[in-house]
Amino acid sequence: MNKIWKAVLGVVLIYLFGCLSGVVCTSIFVHNKVLEIMQHPGLAAEKALEKRLTGNLRLDPGQRAQIDGFFLDNLQQRKELQKQIHPQVQSLNGQTVAQVLAILRPDQKDIFHQNIDTFRAHLGANAFTPDVDNLFSPQAQPPPPTPPSPPPPPPGQ
Repeated sequence: MNKIWKAVLGVVLIYLFGCLSGVVCTSIFVHNKVLEIMQHPGLAAEKALEKRLTGNLRLDPGQRAQIDGFFLDNLQQRKELQKQIHPQVQSLNGQTVAQVLAILRPDQKDIFHQNIDTFRAHLGANAFTPDVDNLFSPQAQPPPPTPPSPPPPPPGQ
């Protein structure tokens, strides 16, 4: 093999190894970020909001620490507010589910309940819905079937 082909092969190999190492490093970084977001969704959202609002302000470390504290305090206060209004949200959701069920056919009701279960499973618990199992509580169930009324007596008896 002549020198030119060796040089070309060397450049191609360096390029391929660079691409491969970039893919590996990026996937590790993304994996860690996704885990962080999944484990602490509220905190991750706060950090992203804080970075977006203050990222270009050239804050000194003292300012950054104070602002970080303000955002964390805000998150805690919002969680407390969510706990306070959660029963009202549950009640409203239950009313809405009951209203929807009132106009659905029986086959549609079954599908609607499956859709609610799928939504609950997909949503998962996060900082803003700490009690996902009761998101639509009280869980609206179809009314129990009424017992059939006795047949009317035959005429002439």
